[in-house]
This record gives sequence, structure tokens and C-alpha cells, in this order.
Amino acid sequence: MKKKITNELSSSTKKSLVTRIITAFFLVVVFVPAIIFGGWFFFFFALVLALLGSIEIVKASNLKGLLRVLIYFVTIVFTLGIIYYSMFQSNMAAIKAQGSDAFKEPNFLPEAFHDIKLSIMLITLMLCVYFLISFATEPFHIAYVFYFATMILVLAIGIQSFLFLRYSPFYYFEEALTKDGQYAKSLIYSNNFKYVQSTFLFLYVILGVIFNDMGAYFIGLLFGKHKMNERISPKKTWEGFIGGVVFSIIVSTTFALVCALTDHAILPIFDVQHLYYVIVISILIPLISDVGDFVFSSVKRTFGVKDFSNLLPGHGGVLDRIDSLIFASALVSCLIIFINLMLGIGANGIPS
Repeated sequence: MKKKITNELSSSTKKSLVTRIITAFFLVVVFVPAIIFGGWFFFFFALVLALLGSIEIVKASNLKGLLRVLIYFVTIVFTLGIIYYSMFQSNMAAIKAQGSDAFKEPNFLPEAFHDIKLSIMLITLMLCVYFLISFATEPFHIAYVFYFATMILVLAIGIQSFLFLRYSPFYYFEEALTKDGQYAKSLIYSNNFKYVQSTFLFLYVILGVIFNDMGAYFIGLLFGKHKMNERISPKKTWEGFIGGVVFSIIVSTTFALVCALTDHAILPIFDVQHLYYVIVISILIPLISDVGDFVFSSVKRTFGVKDFSNLLPGHGGVLDRIDSLIFASALVSCLIIFINLMLGIGANGIPS
């Protein structure tokens, strides 16, 4: 009987792994407190991610000179505009009526980010500006227009989804418990909900993405032999893909189940009676995460860059680290919005 052959860890791989682990530790030190504290703390943390992501989108394009400076400015303005414009537009009445009190979480932010909204006006203006630049400058050809427009939309939807996942539990729990308004109010204002239970939705998605990455990395590293798509991502294997999906489903589903069984459901629709929603979403998270990884890898291959930047040693840039999370967060956010609309949460109360 032949001995099963496994891949061996080279010295360079081990060194790279150590670097990745150290960087990951510092990312956790920064990222986890931002999620826990929430409120405006997380709001500005998301703003920093949007700024860094915008810069990396331009950096990857290899544009030079004054044109590069112009595109930096335009890209940052439209990325932030698309993410935050609808928030201020939809809450203008509340701001006028309540003044500064409208900005006190958990009132303003959950109301602003309980949906995914895009400004058609800003998207149209963005396309017009990029098209005009392409007409005026020869290096900025038409392919760049569609690259920047697409990447801005992907990043904007992703950051909006981060904000939705962190703040929407306040909105949905309050709406689902309207039959007892005092109970709803006392719940969402309690520190237990504000700093613990309200974080579970975002943590649920993050765990699904992280364990998909970890499972794919280690299973692929040790047992991977059959390449998935060498043209786009040379190191990804089918063995790693399957390992990542399995790890992700087990961890994320277990997390949601434990939360529900301990009366700390991630959302009203994720209680014990409706865990089939969790199972379906837990299956989709690693699948869409891999799609996101392939999309961003394809962008890097197109421009001939290894990483979007070298900001995070062992991980590349911000976009290299959150590419899968962007796609997973966007999908989960849309599914939650759809399920809640289907069940009448926000209009008729608790799902039947």
C-alpha cells in the first residue's frame, strides 16, 4: 500500500506564514475593538477602510503623473459620496427635526444603514466624469472608465454592507419587538446588546469568511494537488476550496446555533425556529467569498501586480484582505433585507 503523499512546508512558506500570523494578530487588535464599540467609532473605521481601498484601486491601475493625482481625487470623492450620500439624504428630515440628537446611536446610524442604498444621481455623475477624462486624455482609455466605475461600486456596496451588518440589528430588533415598545427600547439601549449581541451578525459573516480562507489555505497547502484556475489564481486548489467551504459552514452555523440556543439570536429571523435561513446563508458565504477572491485576483493579473499594496506584510493591501469579506457581506446583507421584507419585519413584527 502506497504511503499518502502530502505537500511539505518550505522554509520560505514557513517564514511567510509567520509574517501572516503576526500581521493578522495586529489586524484583530484593531478590527475587533472597532466592531465591539460600534457607534461612530466603527463608522470612522469603515471610513478609513473606504479611503485606503480607494487609494489601492488607483494604485493598481499604474497610472502616472498628474493624471494619477486627478484620478485619486475623483475616485476617493465618488467612493465616499456613493457610500454616505444616501445616508444624509434619507435622514435629512430627522436631522432637521431633532438637531444634534439625531446623530446619537442607536437612533441615527441604525436608521441610516438598515438598507443598502445607491445614489443613481452620483453613479451617473461618476460615469460622466470618467468618460470626460477618457475623452480628454489618451492614456485614460475606455477600459479604465469601466474598471474604476466597477471597482468603486464594488467597494462602496461592500463598505455599506459592513455598516449594515454592524448597525441593522438595532433596527431589526426594535422593529420586531414593537408589540412591547418598552422591552425593545430597554433591549437596544442595554450595554449587553450594544456591545455584544449587536456584533454577532457581523462576526457571523467574518467567521465564515476567515475559516473559509484558513481552511482553504492550510488544506490546499498540505493536500492541494488539483488547480482550480491557474490563469487567475495559481495557488488555489480544489482540495483547498472544499476544505475551506466545509470549515466555514461548520464554524458559522455552530456560532449562529449557539447564539440562538442561549437567547442571543443574531437577528430575530435567526432564532431556533428559523435556523434553516442560517444554514442556507452559511453555505453561500464561502462560495461567494471565493468569487470575491477570484474577482480581485483577476484585477491584479490584468494590471500585472501581485498585491494592491504592501500596507499589510504577508497579506498585501487592504483590498487583498477584505476582498472576500466585501462580497460575502454584500450577499448576506441583501439576503437579510429580502428575507425581512418577505416576512414583513419592520411592518408586521415578529415572523410567523
